[in-house]
Amino acid sequence: MLRQRELPRDRVLFRILKNKSPTVSNICEKLNYNVKNVVLLSEDELCELWQHVKTILLKAQKLYTQASNNKGKYLRELNVMVKLIHTITSMALETIVQRMFVPNILLQNIMLLHSVVLLNVKDEQIKNEISYLLEKWWMLNMIWKEKVIINALRYLIQSCKSSLQHVKRLYEIRSAITLLKCAEDIQELLKLVREKTVMSLEEGRMLILHLFTLGEQYILGIHNNIRVVLQNIGHNYIAAYADLYIIAWLNATEKLKKFIVENCLYNIIFHCFRAYRDSAGRGKLGKNLLSLLTAIHNNKQQVARSMIHNQCKPLLWKHLKAPGSFIRCNAVEILFVTNSVQYTYASKDRNKIYLQKCYKIITDLLKDSDFEVCNVTMNELFKMLEKYWTFVPRNIIRDWLNILLHYTKNANNSKIRANVFIGLTRILIKERSRRMLIDFLPNFANSIYDEDKAVLEALIKLLWHVQNQLGIPFWNIIPLTYVLDRLETTQDIFLLQELIKLIWLRISLNGTHCDKIIDELAYIGTNNINAIRRFCFHSKLVISWNTSTKLIETLLVMIKEEIKCLPLMKLLNKNCNKKIKIDNKRSKYINDSLNNWNKNLDNYKDNYKDVHIYIDVIAMLLIGNIKNTKEEKFYKEEMNILRVIAHALPEFFKYLRETPINESVIFLFSLIPSRLFFNKIEVIEMLVQELCNPNAPDDTILSVIHVLMKWNKGDTILFALTNIFTESLNISLNNQHVINNTDVFQINEKGLELSLRILKHLLHDEYQSVLMNKYHKDILKFWKNLYRLRSFIEKELNNECNIKSLISKDIIVQFFKEYISMISILYKKDIFEASDQFSEILLWIRRTIIPHISQIDINTIENHQTCINIIRSTFDISNYLLEEYNSTSKLCCDIVLLYCSCLSSTIGIVFMNNAFDAITMLLDFSKMAYKKQEPSLLEIIVPNFACVMMVTLTKYDQDKLFKYTNNLKLLNGLTEKYFTIIKNTFDSQSLYLSYITIMFNAAINSISTEITHMLQCSCVTEEKILITQFPYLAKKILKIILNKRKYQKLSIQVLTKTITNYTKIDMLSALIVIYKILKSTDKTTINRLKNVTLAAKEHYQKQSCNNCFDRNINDAMNIVINAILKQ
Repeated sequence: MLRQRELPRDRVLFRILKNKSPTVSNICEKLNYNVKNVVLLSEDELCELWQHVKTILLKAQKLYTQASNNKGKYLRELNVMVKLIHTITSMALETIVQRMFVPNILLQNIMLLHSVVLLNVKDEQIKNEISYLLEKWWMLNMIWKEKVIINALRYLIQSCKSSLQHVKRLYEIRSAITLLKCAEDIQELLKLVREKTVMSLEEGRMLILHLFTLGEQYILGIHNNIRVVLQNIGHNYIAAYADLYIIAWLNATEKLKKFIVENCLYNIIFHCFRAYRDSAGRGKLGKNLLSLLTAIHNNKQQVARSMIHNQCKPLLWKHLKAPGSFIRCNAVEILFVTNSVQYTYASKDRNKIYLQKCYKIITDLLKDSDFEVCNVTMNELFKMLEKYWTFVPRNIIRDWLNILLHYTKNANNSKIRANVFIGLTRILIKERSRRMLIDFLPNFANSIYDEDKAVLEALIKLLWHVQNQLGIPFWNIIPLTYVLDRLETTQDIFLLQELIKLIWLRISLNGTHCDKIIDELAYIGTNNINAIRRFCFHSKLVISWNTSTKLIETLLVMIKEEIKCLPLMKLLNKNCNKKIKIDNKRSKYINDSLNNWNKNLDNYKDNYKDVHIYIDVIAMLLIGNIKNTKEEKFYKEEMNILRVIAHALPEFFKYLRETPINESVIFLFSLIPSRLFFNKIEVIEMLVQELCNPNAPDDTILSVIHVLMKWNKGDTILFALTNIFTESLNISLNNQHVINNTDVFQINEKGLELSLRILKHLLHDEYQSVLMNKYHKDILKFWKNLYRLRSFIEKELNNECNIKSLISKDIIVQFFKEYISMISILYKKDIFEASDQFSEILLWIRRTIIPHISQIDINTIENHQTCINIIRSTFDISNYLLEEYNSTSKLCCDIVLLYCSCLSSTIGIVFMNNAFDAITMLLDFSKMAYKKQEPSLLEIIVPNFACVMMVTLTKYDQDKLFKYTNNLKLLNGLTEKYFTIIKNTFDSQSLYLSYITIMFNAAINSISTEITHMLQCSCVTEEKILITQFPYLAKKILKIILNKRKYQKLSIQVLTKTITNYTKIDMLSALIVIYKILKSTDKTTINRLKNVTLAAKEHYQKQSCNNCFDRNINDAMNIVINAILKQ
């Protein structure tokens, strides 16, 4: 604010004036260096003073002109002039304020300050003081005020952008605004509507309203600037702009009212409908336009609201039916803004009809085919119901709720499903919507199974809102069983935590006393045992460690009380049959006894179920709260509770050993360090006895193994396993105590099956590293003991064991597979060479098993599954060794040799899928071997293996090939892989040709077999020969090697080199293939194939025809050759 009271003395001006003349010197003495003393001067003295001041201002004018060309030269003079102007301005202000008489010479000084100094001075304080002087001149209605206000207006317009005081000062001289004639000045003035300093101040808003009264030019200018500022303005200022429009409209003349509506408000409404929008919603401008329209419509003046409503109505109905979904979304938002359910602008009947129309439109929009329209409609509907629930008929609301329910069940977009629950949370207000929604909310129960995180988050927030605000338990809306199902299955961490909080809310509803919590845990566990396990495992979120320990201690006491009753229940179970074996005449008593027994049995099972839940809760609480169970590093409090459990656990195990919850008790052992048990050896013996129980289920076996391995008792497990296996496959040894052909085997099927199960669990990945590092000698000893399997298999193949049980045979095969699979695991340098051991087994199979399969008929292989499965198991492990590169080149050769032996047998096709897998893996292994300077696998072994495979394929008909080779689907992939590997290694043309030769010859051989049969059964005709259908195998092979150009070129090279070496029948087959190729190839290839044909013709003409069959072949060849050469 300009200083108006204590003005500082500035002696510079007075020193200058003193030197002018004696009269001026006297005047300065009278002023006493204080401009306030100007009131003491006479009129003549005042005129004299301002006359001399004028000369100083004229010098200032000259100085500014000179300084405009060289400012640095006059810097000192300019600084002095600033001080002089400061004093002159203060003295002028005191003159016009304090004196009634204002001399004309002062006007001249004022004009110099306005037109010269204010435009040139750079000092902002001086500018501000001069402007304030000019403003006072205007407000005091001084002479020629219109001449000295324009530059002050310009200064104030610029300063309003940063100063609230300047906004107020501009408002005070608003009557001078009409003097602005320059278009640029008017534009700068109208831009003030964009400034927050102007819009945040009442005087600023009043200033803009004043501009609205100045005519259409100003109104359009204000509106255009508001449109610009709406692109970035914050939401806080939008209400102020809305008030501007409405107040201006209300206070305007009829003409200007019409102008404001047609050129401003209609423009806002139209662009609000057409604003840019995408899947994320309106853009910044669109949001601000909607907010502006909302603020305008929500004005307290009903006449203004009616006017906006009437302007929107025709555009609204049009845009609600627009083809573009985003336009319809914009229209939906405007519908809810301008059509309140409190609509009272018309008569009651018209109002009712109009509202019914709105309700129908809303219902139709909720059913729109575009989900964005539905989503926007739903969100706006919730906002409306939040405010006006009581104004909407209940039947209409129920219809809308049913549509929302349909969204949650059928909407593919998760956003709309989530928004349903977000909106329901918003409108669920006590004592208003409570009754209807609480009755309807259970219909949304299935949404707990929704897989989208946002939907579940919104649903859970709704459940918490219902619980906290309305006191309604969540299980009244979503059944507890549903929540437990989700708790059991969900993998989402957020959902898991929220569900745990909900379950804890249910558990702790009646207080946090241990007995009450346990009752609730048992009830929940009865509904879903897995859910309560998961709850306890993650319960650290809601249950403190102190509470957990108290729960465990209480549960241990309750388990002890429960198991005291179990012997009585077991006795009831044993004696039940005695109770019902009564004379038939006493039938009534029998029925009563049966009923009583059934009740006792149910109670017996329930008791087990409760104890089961208690034990699982203890286990999960321990796992969830004690994180260092593996390292066995415990705090004092943790150690105390573990000791309590260790003291009670052996007793529990003895009582519950033959019950369904035995496995849970055993698992609990794994959570307690073995050193905490009073009689550790006795506990281990009990567990080993359970391990050796043939009737023990897999879960129990796995739990015992888990406990013993955790207690570092792997050697105990292996010792027990060895004993079980030995006793189950017992051998009566001869006098030399060595296994030979005179020994007699005795099989215990259950024991053998048990030992197999134990072995499989023990070889799980979880325990492999521990076994190999800590117990390698023990497991190697067990593996050597498995050698007796081979002796048993040999006797079985010789029909000396007479095993009729298919189960026993299957167990033997599975055991053999585990036996050979252990080889790769047992490898240890200088102790156990896996490759050598596996090669020895392969040799044994070739010598022992292969001779048996050579006598098997392909149609009776079902009777010889033991041999076949043993070989297949060996192949599976072989392929695994190849795949993992856990092999050597020598072992690869042994594996291929075994394959070749099997494939060459009468049932070789049975092993073809294994062979395809093997050669594929062998290619990868060979590539690795090639990099290690071992090329022989790719050069020799792989091609020979492929050759044996192709030869095997040619021996079987289509049905067998389809059945045992999966329709030869792997053949194409094998070819691609072979060429890729060769390209990345040798990149040798000869290796490409050798593979294609194998493939092509297999196809030729297959075709020859078919043609031989045809020529032997019928006479030779051109039609039969040229339309010969290729056999199944030939079709598959030729499709691979002839359809791709790179393979086709190689195939033609093969033909060129080998056709003259073929037998007559094979040459005929090759010519038929050439004839087929000619129909779909280029001219160059045709010419090459014709040359091949001529060479074949020349070759076969030299050969003699000894019989009728040879003559038929010659005739057929002539037919084919002539057909080829004609094309």
